[in-house]
Amino acid sequence: MWHTILSELAQQDVPIEATELTLLNQAPRIFVYGGGRSGLALRGLAMRLMQLGKTAYVVGETTTPAIQAGDLLLVASASGTTTGTVNIATTAHQVGAQLWLLSTTNDSPLAKLADVVTILPGKSKDRVGSEQASIQPMGSLFEQSVWLFGDALTLAYMDFAGISEAEMRKRHANLE
Repeated sequence: MWHTILSELAQQDVPIEATELTLLNQAPRIFVYGGGRSGLALRGLAMRLMQLGKTAYVVGETTTPAIQAGDLLLVASASGTTTGTVNIATTAHQVGAQLWLLSTTNDSPLAKLADVVTILPGKSKDRVGSEQASIQPMGSLFEQSVWLFGDALTLAYMDFAGISEAEMRKRHANLE
Protein backbone atom coordinates (compact mmCIF):
# COMPACT_ATOMS: atom_id res chain seq x y z
CA MET A 1 0.00 0.00 0.00
CA TRP A 2 2.83 2.46 0.77
CA HIS A 3 4.03 2.24 -2.82
CA THR A 4 0.55 2.98 -4.14
CA ILE A 5 0.16 6.05 -1.94
CA LEU A 6 3.64 7.32 -2.84
CA SER A 7 2.90 6.69 -6.52
CA GLU A 8 -0.25 8.81 -6.30
CA LEU A 9 1.69 11.63 -4.66
CA ALA A 10 4.47 11.46 -7.24
CA GLN A 11 2.13 11.71 -10.25
CA GLN A 12 2.12 15.50 -10.32
CA ASP A 13 4.65 18.18 -9.60
CA VAL A 14 2.98 21.44 -8.64
CA PRO A 15 5.23 24.37 -9.54
CA ILE A 16 5.57 27.28 -7.14
CA GLU A 17 5.55 30.48 -9.14
CA ALA A 18 7.58 33.61 -8.40
CA THR A 19 4.31 35.57 -8.18
CA GLU A 20 3.16 33.28 -5.36
CA LEU A 21 6.43 33.78 -3.49
CA THR A 22 6.13 37.54 -3.98
CA LEU A 23 2.56 37.43 -2.62
CA LEU A 24 3.83 35.55 0.43
CA ASN A 25 6.78 37.90 0.82
CA GLN A 26 4.75 41.11 0.60
CA ALA A 27 1.95 40.06 2.97
CA PRO A 28 2.39 41.78 6.34
CA ARG A 29 0.50 38.91 7.99
CA ILE A 30 -0.52 35.49 6.77
CA PHE A 31 -3.63 33.67 7.97
CA VAL A 32 -4.24 30.00 7.19
CA TYR A 33 -7.50 28.09 7.20
CA GLY A 34 -8.78 24.71 6.19
CA GLY A 35 -11.38 22.36 7.56
CA GLY A 36 -10.52 18.97 8.99
CA ARG A 37 -7.27 17.32 7.92
CA SER A 38 -6.52 20.07 5.38
CA GLY A 39 -6.56 22.52 8.28
CA LEU A 40 -4.13 20.34 10.22
CA ALA A 41 -1.71 20.43 7.28
CA LEU A 42 -1.97 24.23 7.15
CA ARG A 43 -1.21 24.45 10.86
CA GLY A 44 2.14 22.86 10.05
CA LEU A 45 2.69 25.43 7.33
CA ALA A 46 1.84 28.29 9.72
CA MET A 47 4.59 27.01 12.02
CA ARG A 48 7.10 27.00 9.17
CA LEU A 49 6.03 30.48 8.06
CA MET A 50 6.71 31.76 11.58
CA GLN A 51 10.12 30.06 11.50
CA LEU A 52 10.75 31.82 8.17
CA GLY A 53 10.19 35.13 9.95
CA LYS A 54 6.65 35.75 8.73
CA THR A 55 3.80 36.74 11.02
CA ALA A 56 1.39 33.82 10.70
CA TYR A 57 -1.92 32.95 12.33
CA VAL A 58 -4.30 30.00 12.30
CA VAL A 59 -7.90 31.15 11.82
CA GLY A 60 -10.03 30.14 14.79
CA GLU A 61 -7.31 30.25 17.44
CA THR A 62 -8.01 32.50 20.41
CA THR A 63 -4.97 34.72 19.74
CA THR A 64 -5.73 35.30 16.04
CA PRO A 65 -6.42 38.99 15.35
CA ALA A 66 -8.78 40.46 12.76
CA ILE A 67 -7.61 40.13 9.17
CA GLN A 68 -7.03 43.45 7.41
CA ALA A 69 -6.49 44.87 3.94
CA GLY A 70 -3.17 43.70 2.54
CA ASP A 71 -3.01 40.56 4.69
CA LEU A 72 -3.00 37.14 3.02
CA LEU A 73 -5.47 34.34 3.71
CA LEU A 74 -4.19 30.95 2.53
CA VAL A 75 -7.08 28.50 2.35
CA ALA A 76 -7.21 24.78 1.55
CA SER A 77 -10.46 23.33 0.24
CA ALA A 78 -10.53 20.39 -2.15
CA SER A 79 -14.01 21.16 -3.48
CA GLY A 80 -13.88 24.92 -3.04
CA THR A 81 -17.47 24.82 -1.84
CA THR A 82 -17.27 24.19 1.92
CA THR A 83 -19.74 26.68 3.41
CA GLY A 84 -17.68 27.73 6.44
CA THR A 85 -14.55 28.17 4.33
CA VAL A 86 -16.45 30.22 1.74
CA ASN A 87 -17.80 32.45 4.54
CA ILE A 88 -14.31 33.02 5.99
CA ALA A 89 -12.87 33.77 2.55
CA THR A 90 -15.75 36.16 1.79
CA THR A 91 -15.06 38.12 4.98
CA ALA A 92 -11.35 38.33 4.14
CA HIS A 93 -12.16 39.46 0.61
CA GLN A 94 -14.57 42.13 1.89
CA VAL A 95 -11.89 43.74 4.07
CA GLY A 96 -9.37 43.77 1.22
CA ALA A 97 -7.18 40.81 2.14
CA GLN A 98 -5.55 38.74 -0.58
CA LEU A 99 -6.80 35.15 -0.97
CA TRP A 100 -4.69 32.17 -2.05
CA LEU A 101 -6.64 28.95 -2.55
CA LEU A 102 -5.25 25.42 -2.57
CA SER A 103 -7.84 23.21 -4.24
CA THR A 104 -8.52 20.43 -6.72
CA THR A 105 -10.60 22.71 -8.94
CA ASN A 106 -10.59 26.25 -10.24
CA ASP A 107 -14.35 26.17 -10.83
CA SER A 108 -15.85 26.88 -7.43
CA PRO A 109 -17.14 29.73 -5.25
CA LEU A 110 -13.76 29.93 -3.48
CA ALA A 111 -11.86 30.03 -6.77
CA LYS A 112 -14.00 32.95 -7.91
CA LEU A 113 -12.97 34.90 -4.78
CA ALA A 114 -9.29 33.93 -4.92
CA ASP A 115 -6.44 36.08 -6.19
CA VAL A 116 -4.34 32.94 -6.70
CA VAL A 117 -5.50 29.35 -7.15
CA THR A 118 -3.06 26.44 -6.89
CA ILE A 119 -4.42 23.12 -8.11
CA LEU A 120 -3.17 20.18 -6.07
CA PRO A 121 -3.58 16.46 -6.75
CA GLY A 122 -6.45 14.79 -4.98
CA LYS A 123 -10.17 14.61 -4.70
CA SER A 124 -12.67 16.06 -2.29
CA LYS A 125 -14.53 13.78 0.07
CA ASP A 126 -17.54 13.98 -2.25
CA ARG A 127 -15.52 13.88 -5.54
CA VAL A 128 -16.58 16.66 -7.85
CA GLY A 129 -15.79 17.44 -11.48
CA SER A 130 -12.47 16.37 -12.94
CA GLU A 131 -10.64 15.75 -9.67
CA GLN A 132 -7.88 13.15 -9.72
CA ALA A 133 -9.03 9.64 -8.91
CA SER A 134 -7.45 8.02 -5.87
CA ILE A 135 -7.61 4.63 -4.19
CA GLN A 136 -7.37 6.46 -0.87
CA PRO A 137 -10.58 7.30 0.98
CA MET A 138 -12.27 10.68 0.79
CA GLY A 139 -9.80 13.59 0.72
CA SER A 140 -6.63 11.78 1.84
CA LEU A 141 -4.63 12.45 -1.34
CA PHE A 142 -5.54 16.15 -1.28
CA GLU A 143 -4.69 16.49 2.41
CA GLN A 144 -1.30 14.85 1.82
CA SER A 145 -0.77 17.17 -1.14
CA VAL A 146 -1.49 20.21 1.05
CA TRP A 147 1.14 19.04 3.56
CA LEU A 148 3.76 18.38 0.87
CA PHE A 149 2.97 21.66 -0.90
CA GLY A 150 3.61 23.45 2.40
CA ASP A 151 7.01 21.79 2.67
CA ALA A 152 7.84 22.64 -0.96
CA LEU A 153 6.68 26.23 -0.39
CA THR A 154 8.96 26.45 2.65
CA LEU A 155 11.98 25.34 0.61
CA ALA A 156 11.11 27.69 -2.26
CA TYR A 157 10.66 30.63 0.11
CA MET A 158 13.94 29.86 1.87
CA ASP A 159 15.69 30.12 -1.51
CA PHE A 160 13.66 33.18 -2.60
CA ALA A 161 14.34 35.14 0.61
CA GLY A 162 17.84 33.80 1.32
CA ILE A 163 16.85 32.22 4.65
CA SER A 164 19.00 29.42 6.04
CA GLU A 165 17.89 26.50 8.15
CA ALA A 166 20.12 27.85 10.94
CA GLU A 167 18.19 31.13 10.85
CA MET A 168 14.90 29.25 11.00
CA ARG A 169 16.14 27.17 13.92
CA LYS A 170 16.61 30.37 15.95
CA ARG A 171 12.84 30.88 15.74
CA HIS A 172 11.96 27.29 16.58
CA ALA A 173 9.99 26.82 19.79
CA ASN A 174 12.23 26.45 22.85
CA LEU A 175 9.46 25.83 25.39
CA GLU A 176 9.04 22.16 24.59
